[in-house]
Amino acid sequence: MKPKETGVHITAGGFEYDRMIIPMLSRYPVDKLIILHSRSSPYTHARDLSGVFLDKIRGVPVETEVVEVDIYDFDEVFLETLEQINRYAGAGKMVYINVSPVPKLATAAMMSAAFLSPHRERIEIFYASPERYLVPDMIEEVLKTDDHEKLKALGELFMEKGMAVGVEGYQQIPVFPIQEINERDRQILSVLKDRGGVDSIEELVEYVDGLTGEEVKRSSIQYRLDILVRKGLVDTHREDRRLKITMTRLGELYLSATGPGHEETIQ
Repeated sequence: MKPKETGVHITAGGFEYDRMIIPMLSRYPVDKLIILHSRSSPYTHARDLSGVFLDKIRGVPVETEVVEVDIYDFDEVFLETLEQINRYAGAGKMVYINVSPVPKLATAAMMSAAFLSPHRERIEIFYASPERYLVPDMIEEVLKTDDHEKLKALGELFMEKGMAVGVEGYQQIPVFPIQEINERDRQILSVLKDRGGVDSIEELVEYVDGLTGEEVKRSSIQYRLDILVRKGLVDTHREDRRLKITMTRLGELYLSATGPGHEETIQ
């Protein structure tokens, strides 16, 4: 197997050790580790426990940056991951996104950021399969035994390794290409973002005219608007007989992700 480039690892969570560290020391060489870590939690003991694992990880001779986020807020994790990807992949570094120890919602956000990044060719997403999960063992022992020594040993192993032990194999997750929007679409989205929506296609045409300094045909705006609606980036609905046109949450995230400078030729 061809050796991989040294790059930046991005991951999240705080209850794993092996599946964060072993990939960096074996298959995916690293020069920096970025951990998205929850800034708060309703479970005080869980947050304290995650701090223990962060301290263990900091003991590894790898530059580590911990970025505080709300790990259960899709938008925040998405935007922070996207910023880190563009920061490093945009400078030509390989970015490895390790979703092995990441909570489900954060995994979805991080993968979405990778799919929408303009630097997809410099990103690899991977999942490291564990040799053994510890939580099922602990639950089984709690239910079936009075052997407190065995439970204590499992607890100590958990404190050392986290929720899983070792790495048994890897699965690379493809970064699917996302169909880009063109410059006219971006102009429409920019107007909707700046204006908080418009009340008619005529009003949208007027603002796009002002943005571009050129006269845009209504039919062209209508055609591109229909495409944006089908993509789920724009919403249209009637309010008091007016056609209200607004950008969806997906549209806001998409515009933030693609940004200026990644336009295609207007068709």
